[in-house]
Amino acid sequence: MKEYFDVRDNFIVAWLDERYRKRIDKERDLQIAVGNRERKSLLYKLDRMLDYSGLRNKMNIGAEAYIAFIAALMAACAVITHIFTGNIFLAISVTFIVISISSVVLYILSGIYYSRLEKEIMTFLNLVENFSKTENDIVQIFKKTIHYINEPLRSIMEEFCSEAESMGDTEPAFENMIVRVEHAKCRELFRNLNVCSKYEANYDEVACDCRTSMLDYLSVKSERAAIIANGRAEIIILLIGAMCTVFLFSGITENIFGVLTGTLAGNIILLYCFIVVVICMVVMIMFDKRS
Repeated sequence: MKEYFDVRDNFIVAWLDERYRKRIDKERDLQIAVGNRERKSLLYKLDRMLDYSGLRNKMNIGAEAYIAFIAALMAACAVITHIFTGNIFLAISVTFIVISISSVVLYILSGIYYSRLEKEIMTFLNLVENFSKTENDIVQIFKKTIHYINEPLRSIMEEFCSEAESMGDTEPAFENMIVRVEHAKCRELFRNLNVCSKYEANYDEVACDCRTSMLDYLSVKSERAAIIANGRAEIIILLIGAMCTVFLFSGITENIFGVLTGTLAGNIILLYCFIVVVICMVVMIMFDKRS
């Protein structure tokens, strides 16, 4: 979430940002009232995906703007496909392909964002421990760490400091920061620091405990790396096998591409193959994030 006064010059951006903040506040109030809920609005879930992928920080894009962009892209691709092929079924299929690709892109970006954030956690913990020896204010500690950490954690810290100073309270700033982070260990660290700031506890002790927990987490993750690599290799072998099967069919008919793109059965086969590839790619990405 950017600083509020940065977007007021643009009415549309300010309106979208206001709706974004209202969804976060509404969901937080519901969690306080009834606890965590499985059913959440589509816009709220999409907001989280944009946060987790880093797109919101880079482009200040919200759920409504992202949906509008994807809808326009779907319509354009469908019209162009229909103009060049004259196949309405293929044009409709392209719209689903665009939706799938947009989801895959968010997964890929969130995986990259997740890994980059994880690499900065240990450095951040060391910095918090060192600066806490000479500073008691959590906002000032975070401000000092900004100069020594890389993205995406740097932007997260900058937004926290901006919100905490503008609101005059670190509690909502911590809550907003935790919501925008997907990494479980990073969220745990922020929660501990939030509790620590409330009760004026020693930040260096919290950082030390979190470092031990993080080292255990990284140790278990490295042990599972071989299992994940084997699973990824099996998926790649299946995809290669599917491609070889298509080439074998090319020996039966001379125009296999024309059959696949020019007939209803061929279009269904292409759509099915694309869905399988998308599922495989998503699973491979989720392997990295859940390892």
